[in-house]
Amino acid sequence: MVQVRDILTVLDTIAPFHTAEQWDNVGLMVGDPHQEVRSALVALDPSLEVINAAAEAQKDLIITHHPLIFTPLKVVDLREAVSRKIATLIRCSVALVSLHTNFDIAAGGVSDVLAERLSLRDVQSFGPLRTGTVDGEQTLCAWAVDLPFDTVRVADAGRLVKKICMCPGSGMEYIKSAVDMGCDTFVTGDVKYHGALDARESGINIVDLGHFATEQIALVPLTERLRRELPDISIDIYEEQDVFMNIKGERN
Repeated sequence: MVQVRDILTVLDTIAPFHTAEQWDNVGLMVGDPHQEVRSALVALDPSLEVINAAAEAQKDLIITHHPLIFTPLKVVDLREAVSRKIATLIRCSVALVSLHTNFDIAAGGVSDVLAERLSLRDVQSFGPLRTGTVDGEQTLCAWAVDLPFDTVRVADAGRLVKKICMCPGSGMEYIKSAVDMGCDTFVTGDVKYHGALDARESGINIVDLGHFATEQIALVPLTERLRRELPDISIDIYEEQDVFMNIKGERN
């Protein structure tokens, strides 16, 4: 019989929980470590949509990248979204475990998958950051237009693309590190206007792929690995959509 605690042990070998950032909250969010797990659902977010889908499919466990609880709760007020999610999980006997910044930096984790999608060579690891090079040198737009992502925004500092630094999710806090490492291009998500402007004036190109796109890509490899590590339980992946919708050209 596989229990939640057994799955936590496997997840700790994939992305050690102690390597998460101090501000982060990872591991068991809701549930009993001794609960039996016959089937699990892997998702990016612990949204009500995901929780309801898990309950309807009679899943015992949800494994997400983004945590449900970041700060201590003073009350469980069912008018609030987080409290409603906790109540639904408990009522439906569904446990929730989250891998976040520990999965970003792990070998084969989010950062490595993103570096692979960008076809980077000579990849080096610096926490959640990965640096690498591309074949030849190209203008920013010529390089970015062929990236395998649906949404791509760029801020062109006028430098040819050769050495890239990248960070999945929201990584603009690392822009100085990218500059200091001599990178000409920084790839991440959730880029704000003034951050892009400052980066461009600092002489580094910016590529914004969106938060969702830079992290969702790691769920399939994670699910496949969990299926190998835990062959006695059924593990499915929830096909989520980005919270943002591109409505340009969608008028009837």
